[in-house]
Amino acid sequence: MTLNTLLKITFENAKLKGIWHYSLPSGHSCPGAKTCFTKADRVTGKITDLQTPDADGVIYRCYAAMDEARRPNVRAVRWDNFDLLKSKKSTAEKTKLIVESVKAVGLIRGGTLRVHIGGDYYSQSYFNAWMKAASYFPNVVFYSYTKSIKFLLEYIAAHGGLPSNFVFTCSKGGKYDNLIPQTMVKSAKVFFSMDEANALGLEIDHTDDLAISGSDDFALVIHGSQPAGSEASKALSANKKKGFTGYTATTNV
Repeated sequence: MTLNTLLKITFENAKLKGIWHYSLPSGHSCPGAKTCFTKADRVTGKITDLQTPDADGVIYRCYAAMDEARRPNVRAVRWDNFDLLKSKKSTAEKTKLIVESVKAVGLIRGGTLRVHIGGDYYSQSYFNAWMKAASYFPNVVFYSYTKSIKFLLEYIAAHGGLPSNFVFTCSKGGKYDNLIPQTMVKSAKVFFSMDEANALGLEIDHTDDLAISGSDDFALVIHGSQPAGSEASKALSANKKKGFTGYTATTNV
């Protein structure tokens, strides 16, 4: 395969030091999204808000979609990845594409790869392809946050578990939160303040260390751009006053 027919896998960003990462278009590839359901138009970057509040009335814009809205180069890379994958009709074809793309960046020698900063597992075939691809790279640690709990659960039921080198965190605030306990996989929830997380005794993950190597449920704190005047925007302002300013504005492709 030539480089223009491979998935774009990128090294590091402001948050993920020493970690490779890869993404799809946020919202467009997220069948389980609910409280954060946000899409950036492929051409213009215009944001469409599709969020549905949870039981507490919480909604917020997806930070990864906001990156896409602001940065045409980020949008382009993620859509190129999506187009490449959708051109592969079988799980075997998707697996081959993933394997060749991982090999191309030298990860066969070891390392850590986050599957999706933006986007999620959009089909069972695509989910299964990543699980199969992981078996080709025993020295690589793969990890994901996901709201596609149905695909995760179906794979676990069919295979008796997950690949030993693929670590998942179920991302709460999706359509299938009720299925999370059945997966026996740790979960994370986005909170509007550090105090809310601390009150529940949840450790806050600022570096993805808990996502990669932790075994307990944990918390994330809202970051990114939010609509002016929204509760999410007010939370961002309050957090900044307390010293949490999010992450440096570095392109996440």
